[in-house]
Amino acid sequence: MREDFFEFEDFVLDRDAYELRRADAFVPLQRIPLELLCLLVERRGQLVTREEILERVWGKGFFVDSETSINTAIRKVRRALGDTPEAPRFVLTVPAKGYRFVAAVRTANRQTWPSVGKAAHAAQRSMVGRERELALLLSGLDDATSRRGRLFLICGEPGVGKTRLADEIAAAAQAKGMAVMIGHCSEHDEAVAYLPFVEILENFVDRSSSPESLRSALGTQGSELTLLLPKLRTLLPELPLPLDLPPAQARRHLFNCFFDFVARVASERPTIMILEDLHWADDSTLSLLDHLVQRLSDLPLMVIGTYRDAELKATRGLGNILEAFLRGRLATRATISCLPRDEVGAMLESLSGKSPPASIVSEIYAETEGNPFFVEELFRHLVEENRLYDSAGRFRSELKIGESEAPSSVRLIVTRRVARLKDATQMMLATAAIIGRSFNFELLQVSHAATADSLLECVEEAERAGLIRSVTGSRKARFEFCHELTRQAVLSSLSVARRERLHLNVANAIERVYSAVSGPKDTASKKVPYIEVVADHDHVAELAYHYARGANPHKAVEYCLRAVRKFAYVGSGTEALAQFESGLELLQDLPEGNRRAEIELDLRNAVFGAIGDIKGYASPEAEQSYARAMEICQRPGINWEKTWVALYGMFFVQQLRPDVRKAEAITNDLSAAAQRHDSISHLAEAQNWSAYTSMVSGAFQAAASTFDRAWIRLESFANPSALKTPPGQTIWGWGTLQNNRILSGWNLWFLGYPDRALDRLNWASEVAQHPLAPKDILADIHGFATYIYELRGEPAQMKARAAARLALANEHGFFTGRTISEIYLGWADALAGDLEGGIERMRRHMLEMKTAGSEYIADRCLAFIAAALGRMRRIDEALRAIDEASQFIERTGQRYYEAELYRLKGELLLAQNSSNAQAEERFRTAIDIARRQHAKSWELRATTSLVRLLRDTNRRHEARAMLARIYNWFTEGFDTADLKNAKALLDELSA
Repeated sequence: MREDFFEFEDFVLDRDAYELRRADAFVPLQRIPLELLCLLVERRGQLVTREEILERVWGKGFFVDSETSINTAIRKVRRALGDTPEAPRFVLTVPAKGYRFVAAVRTANRQTWPSVGKAAHAAQRSMVGRERELALLLSGLDDATSRRGRLFLICGEPGVGKTRLADEIAAAAQAKGMAVMIGHCSEHDEAVAYLPFVEILENFVDRSSSPESLRSALGTQGSELTLLLPKLRTLLPELPLPLDLPPAQARRHLFNCFFDFVARVASERPTIMILEDLHWADDSTLSLLDHLVQRLSDLPLMVIGTYRDAELKATRGLGNILEAFLRGRLATRATISCLPRDEVGAMLESLSGKSPPASIVSEIYAETEGNPFFVEELFRHLVEENRLYDSAGRFRSELKIGESEAPSSVRLIVTRRVARLKDATQMMLATAAIIGRSFNFELLQVSHAATADSLLECVEEAERAGLIRSVTGSRKARFEFCHELTRQAVLSSLSVARRERLHLNVANAIERVYSAVSGPKDTASKKVPYIEVVADHDHVAELAYHYARGANPHKAVEYCLRAVRKFAYVGSGTEALAQFESGLELLQDLPEGNRRAEIELDLRNAVFGAIGDIKGYASPEAEQSYARAMEICQRPGINWEKTWVALYGMFFVQQLRPDVRKAEAITNDLSAAAQRHDSISHLAEAQNWSAYTSMVSGAFQAAASTFDRAWIRLESFANPSALKTPPGQTIWGWGTLQNNRILSGWNLWFLGYPDRALDRLNWASEVAQHPLAPKDILADIHGFATYIYELRGEPAQMKARAAARLALANEHGFFTGRTISEIYLGWADALAGDLEGGIERMRRHMLEMKTAGSEYIADRCLAFIAAALGRMRRIDEALRAIDEASQFIERTGQRYYEAELYRLKGELLLAQNSSNAQAEERFRTAIDIARRQHAKSWELRATTSLVRLLRDTNRRHEARAMLARIYNWFTEGFDTADLKNAKALLDELSA
């Protein structure tokens, strides 16, 4: 019969339940030391070598620092048993060999051993209050085991017990046999993208028994997950490099891979995922959380997020996403508040094991206001100060807590507790606090420059004091502060000079421990593939943070630059912009000169997409950044490609302002530079946008020729139909290919080829639906499809594409895409009959764009507004909108809607006065403009309006000949609204 229980002295080791008890009391012991104890007891009386321990406890194929790891585990076993190496009662050290369990052991099986201990343990750790919240959350566990995944949000003030409640649910989940994943956000580590998910993945890897099991668990997502956890490549060196994708696409692909990984884990074993301190979550973390929650409902997965509700106003991103979750019924919120007086009494009884008098409860309640963390910390403080009990061990009923004995701030309480520790432990805690809420032993040792044994003594003293705790389930020794307030209390006691020195120590230690980031790599010169740089640089933001606060601005700004590139690659625009701003500030501490100027140029080029997405590409911030970049480019010795990128950024400023003349001049400069340096990829990109500027200026035939020349160049080095782009051959990935097709398709509609326009749209749309296609390109394609379907007179398709673009824009923060989509959806509202609502929506978002520096769509938007006002018979307002649009055309040079504006004005004048001769003049002017521009579609529309007027003024013969001439020119698009209307009118005139 299998041995389930082992007795030695007053201890019971329950191998099946995986727990250690002493006289019915639970003895907490982490996984690694508990497994080691099981091994030693099972082999009692025999030598167990260190090699056997490594293989049995950690598994074959995993590299660990055997001396530190085994020593740490043995110490934890001895501490749990009350044993010492000098006079061992249980574990004997065999020098240079291993260990032997020397105590007498009695064995039993589960059927013969009474079930005690667990109940005692449960009673010992029972939670005070929170019955309603516990019931709510426990229902989530039941749902998860039934494959009905749910998100629960636990909120409240600091110290109110959010983490304690989450821990209780985690314990209940483990009792049900569920897997538990826990990750923390951190105020200190705000620059570390996806921090809680990185921690979850790291803990999962540390718990894996072998490389084979890890490889199986990660599945095909392993290579992409190295972007979150680069050390995976050390453990599984055969993993391929992640796909080299544009930033937005890379982020979406990473999200899908992480979701697939979690879904696979949960499918094998129902899982609870706890995300602590979401009030410190960065935008990347919130985006990935949103991605998971949207797909949670049919998974055996329960997600719990904790956050401080008082900080939501200061954390706008979190507030917005939580509001969306709750509004969409994707989350259930449990708000917990401070304990009432009677529950404070129950908590004190739980902590002390005896019933406290009412006076003690009132005094502590008045001091803490029922905050559980404050209650517990104050209780510990009073016990340690010998102020709570009398000589007989009874509560002091006359206890009075004054400011000097029990400060109002819990930080001061923690500071006093820290002060009672030995100096070496205080110094260790100072270093750990600089590292962050969570820290691993290796980094702490290198930062602190202490021997492993002496540092372990400090760590153990801090653990005994309840200031830090071991992180369970980690293969390497890892610890965390028991509460963030504890860490902040330690930091508050440090002088500015001490903090500076410690930050520098930690930065140097990170470089030593994580040697992959020991020095900047030159991505600009393309010596190292960009994807490889991103994968290797998991700690660049931390290094920028620590070097900045360690008074080393040279290294700090270098790492800021690399952090901008990393965050831009993974699509974390807010983080990229924050690192950019930090880098600019740090530059002020560097000496003037070419090196400082070039770093600034690199920063401004690297943040191009982030500024555009968040602020708007034509925003004052974007213009100022690129004006400064162009100024730097005037210095001698600047790499031509860096100058090209800066000029390209300025083109987008002018394009979306818009100032067509300036944009056209810039595309000429871009083309000339590409030709001088014989770069096909740069030339193709420049020609695409040169053709675009021709199109918006009304030169549609010239635009078509330039689009075709760019396409020929693209086909010379890439095969678009194969969905492949050779590495290093294009500067913007697939964007050049898709932009060429969709922009040239838009241009074809103006030229009178509505079906060919749709063909190119469908080609681009099909490619963009590929799983590896970037989402920013898909958003743009939805945008151009919106324009083409509106011109073809297909409002349902127009609305669907605008809504699809808006969804992507909201998810990824595309400012221009969002506002333009809202304008087109306003037009869709108007077409559906909500004229007032549609006009208000269009005007609101046109103003939003203008405020951000762009009037890019003003001509179209004003045309839509004028048409809607015309339907409402508010002709004077409509005519003013047309006049405003005409002034816009003259000011900007953006003339591709000029003919349509004249036609609309004619229709409005006709509606104002059916005999108004000015209407005919506007129609004829619209036709003349369309003919000069070779804009057959505009010519057809204007001709149709004029022919109706001629028909109604008894000039039917002239009208029929005019309409037949333009209608017969068309060879396609006969199912579009314009050609159907023309055909119906032509048939009427021929009758």
